[in-house]
Amino acid sequence: MILQILVPVLIILVGLSLLKCPIYISIMCAAIYLQVFVNDMSLASLFTGFFEAMTKNALLAVPFFMVAGSIIAASSLGTRLINVFIELLKKVRGGLPIACVLANAIFGAISGSGPAATATFGKVAFEPLAKRHGESMALGIITSSACLSTIIPPSITMIIFGVATETSITQLFLAGVGPGILIVAIVSAYLIIRCKPTAESKAERFSASALGKAIWKGIPVLILPVIVLGSVYTGVCTPTESGALAAAYSFIVAVFVLRDIKPKQLLPIFKDSARTTAQVFLLIAGSTVFSQATTVAQLPAAITEAFSGMGQVQFLLMLNILLLIVGCFFDTSAAILILAPMLMPTAEMLGIAPLHLGMVFVVNLAIGLFTPPFGLNIFVAQSVLKRPMGVISKACVPYIILYIVSVLIISYVPALTTTLPAMMTVA
Repeated sequence: MILQILVPVLIILVGLSLLKCPIYISIMCAAIYLQVFVNDMSLASLFTGFFEAMTKNALLAVPFFMVAGSIIAASSLGTRLINVFIELLKKVRGGLPIACVLANAIFGAISGSGPAATATFGKVAFEPLAKRHGESMALGIITSSACLSTIIPPSITMIIFGVATETSITQLFLAGVGPGILIVAIVSAYLIIRCKPTAESKAERFSASALGKAIWKGIPVLILPVIVLGSVYTGVCTPTESGALAAAYSFIVAVFVLRDIKPKQLLPIFKDSARTTAQVFLLIAGSTVFSQATTVAQLPAAITEAFSGMGQVQFLLMLNILLLIVGCFFDTSAAILILAPMLMPTAEMLGIAPLHLGMVFVVNLAIGLFTPPFGLNIFVAQSVLKRPMGVISKACVPYIILYIVSVLIISYVPALTTTLPAMMTVA
């Protein structure tokens, strides 16, 4: 029975996507099929659900973080951020690529947008990285590290998972800290091993005054993650309010304090943010309707029954494989909105905490951002760095392996995701 429902749905989703139809239209068509031909219901409730999906208060955080990321990308804040780590890690083996990783991690704690991070640090870090460690490493580290913006809170992907599964977004933000630190540590260790000291790096001298100057210039961007995350974790602000705070702070600093952005540049920035936000909201609305139709069709219940004889280990292994494959072909938001509501009942039946499941989803699908054929970060890097897609994809292979190792650790060590939220709740 489940296959009789799933096969036509998959044909609609995959078929329309291959025809380059917008993903939200593909999802809506699949929802209409379920509602009319499987559930035998009118389309009235489908369109009501479409509009109701876009009225959830938690979604207000998305445009705010989009604007913050766009402003930072258009200003000198990204350059100031990476310069701090370059000066700090001058005498560390692999210091320059590690600086790129850490800068992406901090950028992720501000905007939650991987493509914005790729564009920002691609312009700043590619030439020095390529000169010192080769073009392949430069392409790989810039393209892959940008996905940390999806993993490290505040993350737009986490917001979408929270909305899709009715999980606390603040708790998801807390759950993302451990996985983010783990990935940064694993990639940094790899870079220390892989990078050989060069004549240029040996000749460099650590300068306390240069570091102090870089920190002084970087203060405007370094305090932003403290404001954003601190306000959420202390309960002073909701995630939506912290997003508004990030957008307002970035705007004031970039336009009035640093004067990096002229008034005439603001309209294109806001237009770009509005366009991206509209795309996300349409995707959320279409996927919510699809989720409602699958629930009426009892697909989640059928999936739970199909996995009833399976343990946590087997389920998580299959889930990781599924998400890695899906992440290569589908937009991250679409994958979460379609799969998370269907698989949540099965995960809960097996004793997998929603926060743990959320991090498995987020990290797996983040890998899809720099995995061919449809990795969004790859396309952004191709546009910014003017390099062939095949060359960029090949450069990302070592980092795909590192991230898969990380996601397996996250999958089978749930304490990485659940400990901090539990501690903060008790406190």
